[in-house]
Amino acid sequence: MSTLRTVSRVLALSLLGAAALVAQPVFPDATQRILTHREQNELITPWIKQRFDTLLPGLMTREGIDMWIIPTREYNEDPVFGSMSPITYYASRRRTILVFFNPGGGKPVERYSIGRFDYDRIYTPVPAESTGPAQYGALRRLVEEKNPGVIGINESDSWNHADGITANEKRRLMEALGPDLNPRVKSAENLAVGWLEVKLAEELQAYRHVMTVAHLVIREAFSNQVVTPGQTTTQDVAWWMRQRVAEMGLGQWFHPSITIWRQGGTPATAQGVIQPGDMLHTDFGIVYLGFSTDTQHLAYVLKPGETDAPQGLKDGLRAANRLQEITLLQAQPGRTGNQALAAAIALAKSEGLVPHIYCHAIGYHGHAAGPPIGMSDNQVAIPVRGDAIFRPNTWHSIELNATHLVPEWGGQAVRFSLEEDAAILDDGRWDWISGRQTEFYLIKP
Repeated sequence: MSTLRTVSRVLALSLLGAAALVAQPVFPDATQRILTHREQNELITPWIKQRFDTLLPGLMTREGIDMWIIPTREYNEDPVFGSMSPITYYASRRRTILVFFNPGGGKPVERYSIGRFDYDRIYTPVPAESTGPAQYGALRRLVEEKNPGVIGINESDSWNHADGITANEKRRLMEALGPDLNPRVKSAENLAVGWLEVKLAEELQAYRHVMTVAHLVIREAFSNQVVTPGQTTTQDVAWWMRQRVAEMGLGQWFHPSITIWRQGGTPATAQGVIQPGDMLHTDFGIVYLGFSTDTQHLAYVLKPGETDAPQGLKDGLRAANRLQEITLLQAQPGRTGNQALAAAIALAKSEGLVPHIYCHAIGYHGHAAGPPIGMSDNQVAIPVRGDAIFRPNTWHSIELNATHLVPEWGGQAVRFSLEEDAAILDDGRWDWISGRQTEFYLIKP
């Protein structure tokens, strides 16, 4: 059975309410192909509806918000918009005003789009004669009809993901609501963060497939298929990775990087020629099925006669692996990012490691909504965002490095930087999305 027919069958069974069947889509072998856009849409659109039906009611209740209003304009979209619209829409259509109303009592959240577009029947359209005043007039009538006690808007000093309303749209909104309804408006920052943060089990399964594809590109890049020692530069590899992803039909959210660690020092510029004996580092991410990845892996270029990396380099990789384990141990559900940072650094130092930790949430965005654990330029408590807690069913990029002395390189201090995406499962356990690097990629001389 083809992947497309398998996916269609699974979705059809879901719509028929066959709860006893635990059918799952079969993702293709990443070495053969990735899902077509049509296949992706058959997964993503039902996920959006399922998220609205199963996740949003609890989030709105938790944050005490009865109505969530999200005005967003074409090419200036709110950060949450992409997670609320199907891939058939590349941007908001003119101005879109999304409205979510939680009637309570276990009833589903009502979802509206003020304007002409229902986004593939995800929303109930509320007609307006034109964009601008007519749309906000229709919004005012809807608010009066539903009479919410608390109205949330995406405005935040601390969370960029929850600060999507522009000054112009807020002015129009407040004018439309008027002085009688203005006092009901409050920041929906924690609702926006929660919406972006929590994932479905179905999304996690898909994300494992996405991560497999990302790892495949790294494995190809760190091979003699791409690297010829003494000829290939770091920039050659970085641009190959970018082009490879483009040819696969996938997106990227930052330009790939390749750096060199070398005995006696590293190249003065990023465009160094790769030589035998070099340790290579990459920072690489893709966007596929609406999800971003973020990975940092290491490779070693064998010298003539070598069959493996020097033991000192392997020990450095193990030190970074241990720092990963320590970080996950301290980042337990219910703890804050700041608590995890302090505890992880203390434990790592007690074990003789030289740690540097700078983890972030990941998912619909590369640097996503959720508790950070440190920053690359700040290894102390982070105000507000660092006080957010870890929750089940969320994804995080475990980004860090451990500095280790390499005897074979004359005791040179070398930084071993790793980054792997991991999920906190429903039961609170951590799980690597697609494993983690514990051995070097080896490139022949």
